[in-house]
Amino acid sequence: MDRQFRYHQKHVHDLPVEGSFVRLWDAEGAINKEMIEAAFRPLLKTGFVWPYVALMPDYHPGEGSMIGSVIPTREVLLPSVIGGDLGCGMTAVALPLEAARLAPELQRLESLFRERIPVGTAHNPQVTERVHGNPIWQREVRAPVLANRIRRKMLRQFASLGGGNHFLEVQEDEDGRAWVMLHSGSRYLGVTVRDYYVERGQQLDGIDPKRYAKVPYLPAGTRLAEDYVADLQFVLDFARESRKEMMLRAIECLAEVFSDGGGPAWQDAFDQAYDIAHNFVAQEEHFGRPLFVHRKGAVQLDQGQVGLIPGSMGTASYMVEGRGNAFGFCSGSHGAGRVMSRADAFREISDHEFLRSMAGVVHEHDVRLKDEAPAAYKDIRHVMRSQKDLVKVVHHLRPLLSLKGR
Repeated sequence: MDRQFRYHQKHVHDLPVEGSFVRLWDAEGAINKEMIEAAFRPLLKTGFVWPYVALMPDYHPGEGSMIGSVIPTREVLLPSVIGGDLGCGMTAVALPLEAARLAPELQRLESLFRERIPVGTAHNPQVTERVHGNPIWQREVRAPVLANRIRRKMLRQFASLGGGNHFLEVQEDEDGRAWVMLHSGSRYLGVTVRDYYVERGQQLDGIDPKRYAKVPYLPAGTRLAEDYVADLQFVLDFARESRKEMMLRAIECLAEVFSDGGGPAWQDAFDQAYDIAHNFVAQEEHFGRPLFVHRKGAVQLDQGQVGLIPGSMGTASYMVEGRGNAFGFCSGSHGAGRVMSRADAFREISDHEFLRSMAGVVHEHDVRLKDEAPAAYKDIRHVMRSQKDLVKVVHHLRPLLSLKGR
């Protein structure tokens, strides 16, 4: 290993793979060594990665690449490794409200949130004037994928939460202040854009079809790669604007319950929202070279940069600041990370165990959410201990209300 890449910490493990290596952050050790090596062998065999892959402590198997991975390249973009939910990310707001005031109104708030923010497969039954007026609709996409039918679908999906691990929570910090945090992505748009560029890339001159079949790639500097970067930014902005609208609706619900329906304090809270993405590509410099850094289920955390790391629906989340650790490509985990597949969670977690693990958290008492039970995820405290050299905890956020879609 080149001396400039050497990094020695008890909780950091270098796993040699195909002439390169995967650098894993995990205080328990490299207990899934074979799984990690198998997951990254096809990618590292291509020679695209430089200098190595960083793997965050919430790692687990995912589509296209392992979730929790940070994959830097010099000469190519890899549109498949960050998956289809491009721009998926988090938004959080500190409210002008003590959490103690929330307790009597949490059930009412849960109903209001569910009424105004579609969850699961639900779309907005009507598109509001505010959504119609969002500047995102004036933007152009270079890929010819947005036919009128898809634009209508995007309008309906805009500001909808989706299902899976996406959520909206009301939380309490260590000082007793109330917060709202939500996790959502780009819905159908991200998948559509990803699929277009993966399909078009194989038609480029000079593409090795065997290599492409294993790891789709776009050579940097080509028109298609430039179009991909531009459209990726559009998808990131779409997902962020969608989260922004949902957060605005959540704050309007809160203001309706706790005040006369508005006021500068609520607007100030909204204006100071934190928003981050964890499925994207960014052009950055590391180890003295310009790189394309692909983050799949990982957040960018330069020195002092704010990040949001959620736990499961029954456990704590964290606001953090980055330590700017160059050996992790200035990154951190995006959450707790699954330890069970969804099928295994339904099979192995009893209804009683699930409901007991959610004690004290207002939620829909529906055992069809067992695949999102705390037991299906890693212990978030372990995840945080495993990245103490990557992030600094700013706020510890305990869930009071958790809204998820089936």
